[in-house]
Amino acid sequence: MSELRVYLFGEPHLEYQAERLSFERQKALALIAYLALAEHRQYRDVAATLLWPNLDQQHARAALRSTLHTIGSVAPGEWLYKDRISLGIQPELIWIDVTTFLSLIAQSRSHHNQKTLCEECAGWLQQAVQISQADFMAGFLLAENAEYEEWQQLQREWLWRERSYALRRLITYYGDIGNFELALSHATQWLAMDTLHEPAHQMLMRLYAANGQRSEALRQYQQCVDVLDLELATLPSAETDELYALIQNDNTFSFNHTASIPDSRFTVLPALPSLIVGREQALQEIKARIWGSTGNKSPVTIIQGWPGVGKSTIVAALAHDKEIAQHFPDGVLWTSLGENPSLMNEIAVWAEALGLESGQRELNLDVITAQIKAQLQKRRMLLIVDDVWQAEHLAPFNVAGPECALIVTSRLNEVAQALAPTALDIYRLSVLTESFAIELLERLAPESVIHHPTESRQLVRDLEGLPLAIQVAGRLLNNEIRLGWGVSELIKELSEGARLLQAQVPGDMTPNGHGPSPTIAALLKRSTDSLDKAVRDRFALLGLFVPKPATFDLKAIATAWGDEDPRPTIRVLVNRGLLEPLNGGRFQMHALIVVHARSLGEE
Repeated sequence: MSELRVYLFGEPHLEYQAERLSFERQKALALIAYLALAEHRQYRDVAATLLWPNLDQQHARAALRSTLHTIGSVAPGEWLYKDRISLGIQPELIWIDVTTFLSLIAQSRSHHNQKTLCEECAGWLQQAVQISQADFMAGFLLAENAEYEEWQQLQREWLWRERSYALRRLITYYGDIGNFELALSHATQWLAMDTLHEPAHQMLMRLYAANGQRSEALRQYQQCVDVLDLELATLPSAETDELYALIQNDNTFSFNHTASIPDSRFTVLPALPSLIVGREQALQEIKARIWGSTGNKSPVTIIQGWPGVGKSTIVAALAHDKEIAQHFPDGVLWTSLGENPSLMNEIAVWAEALGLESGQRELNLDVITAQIKAQLQKRRMLLIVDDVWQAEHLAPFNVAGPECALIVTSRLNEVAQALAPTALDIYRLSVLTESFAIELLERLAPESVIHHPTESRQLVRDLEGLPLAIQVAGRLLNNEIRLGWGVSELIKELSEGARLLQAQVPGDMTPNGHGPSPTIAALLKRSTDSLDKAVRDRFALLGLFVPKPATFDLKAIATAWGDEDPRPTIRVLVNRGLLEPLNGGRFQMHALIVVHARSLGEE
């Protein structure tokens, strides 16, 4: 067991050999907490900007270096990884309560294919619940730092949901085996997390009644009535009233956890985008579509655009949007599919979030979909299905009730057209304007833009405002500058595109956020690998056109392909999102896709 321990539930602090460590700087604890919850190493500049948002980059870096020195002097050792570019915690050298908590819950989730718990699973969840007695970083506040406060609140809500999940599983496990003492203990803890949460009141009523404590069950109902009246001036739901009447009239009440009302506050969210620039108008336009007046509200919105244009980023921003949370009080359900999704696994996550766990091993996709659809009939939720490659893959997730909205993203024009009820339900996400593109580059590589303004502006023009390309270019430039090297040659290479193709996509910009980051070339190849050889060869020939911008008409394409009628192949490429039709019978390819086509021709 590590002698250095980090405690983030409750008042955050560190202990070494059971002795509490003292930090003079609050930012030291803030940085440790941020790195502890990061899945990967973090760029120094990202951490510096988060913790010192009011300082310029130079002074923020200096403050970060000073804070790292403070941490190292108080808690020495190799547990904190540092290089010139990135920071991270080496988990094998330190014990962190939050990561232990999450690991225990993950063990219980992966121990069985079925949804039921075993005694070993229950033991892990018991430990997780014991570790997480207090809120994440309770009482900790960085003055005048709204961004860190928002990050802290998002982590707190996520961990709250995970603890609530663990308690619910334990309640149903012990209730099912008749250990009502432990079930009631966990149900009491669940209610203590939110005394206004009716499903927790209902669960306690069921457990008391099943344990022969009918008077306690009825008293619990009255407690629910009183707290809702006092805090919200509302009455209990019809389901709570019906349960009360059932307990009043049934002296032989038996526990049945599947009859419990699902927890409407559970959501499935993507990671919050680390950086989003120039998308405020798009966000407002999409929100206007999904909650417009009765006459123009769109129950389904399909977001379509180039690979790398930012479809996944914009729906992730929507999932965390405060106006969305207000308009859809029952939450957000998100998933990202990709080319070869496990539909059963993905829909099971939604079912679990809605409280639809079942002990039946043989539930099929249709049954779970029907159950979810029934649950959403009276809920107001936003459903997001990202990165759809085949229209039929959406079917299990097309379960929105009348007060819900559904947002789908796809790079494929044919999928967008197949899924959209009308052409007006497709939202074409465009590239960034030049001003926003240069702003994005400046956020990522400020010194490059400041010291090389002309070359930087030409670079974003050459990259044609594609957010993915600018994100990658900005990070490459920033790394080059940190090493003290000039960037003029790199800017030239990036403008030509070949260097970009071999660069890795930032982890927070991959559609599902899991696994190693692919290169941009690999990301683009996802769109071309499924083409048959003849179409792929013709696509490669389009690399002969000069980008910036690459626009051409039917005659030019026919000449390049040696084909009198290129329209059938063009239709395929348009449907795959590789060509974009323009007015006047012309077509366009993004510069990065032209470079990709050229690279295929060189294979």
